[in-house]
Amino acid sequence: MKSLVPLLLAGDRFAAAAMMSCVIPALMLAPSPGLAAGSPFAETVKLKKGDRILFFGDSLTYLAGKVEPKDKVTTGYVRIVQDTLNQTHPNLGVQVDWVATGGHTVPDLLKRLERDVLPKQPTIVVIQIGCNDARRLPRETFKASLEELIDRLHKEKIQVIQCTLTSVGEKHDGTNKDDPKLEEFAEIQRQIIRAKGVPGNDLRQAFVAHWKAHNPENKGSGILTYDGNHFNDAGMRFVAEQMLKKFK
Repeated sequence: MKSLVPLLLAGDRFAAAAMMSCVIPALMLAPSPGLAAGSPFAETVKLKKGDRILFFGDSLTYLAGKVEPKDKVTTGYVRIVQDTLNQTHPNLGVQVDWVATGGHTVPDLLKRLERDVLPKQPTIVVIQIGCNDARRLPRETFKASLEELIDRLHKEKIQVIQCTLTSVGEKHDGTNKDDPKLEEFAEIQRQIIRAKGVPGNDLRQAFVAHWKAHNPENKGSGILTYDGNHFNDAGMRFVAEQMLKKFK
């Protein structure tokens, strides 16, 4: 199936928003390229009646859940996911929520788990974190903390979907200042996904592939983000597409 992402990104923000109700559901059925059968990155989660999905992360997730994320953004990806699932799975009553704070790292998520996440009784938690960690934490702390977070969610019988981190700079040739650390921490996340056997959503890989196709001037921002890190309208729609591919 030919990618529909360029259709979403080519028009103005109002045209793209009008297309959302028909395009995003179609994207849920599109297979991601390069995913081998049996890989945790190809694994999807079958939604059940009454499922409660919670997106857990930092400022990227915080802005994605707000009614008015930023003056540069119309609708966050958390809300796009909710609206789309209302259309594609109307009889399941799936609820979508988020817990996130700007600047947070995985150790911060661990501190919030008992207080802010478990009381919401999620059945599925999507962890989207890592850009702050890569610039602040030792790799050993990041790895151990993320493993503990997944283990604690599993202990509560919660389905986990683990994402890789996204970006701090959108140049597609590896020349963004923080790229070496980001790639290192994204690979740690991939290793944990494989070791824990949880469904993986390789956002980092998807972002880099998109930049290579849609950033011919190799700009540092303005493609999927407004500052190299935080998602613009196109980025919110793109991330929503990647998230929705994990549900069936």
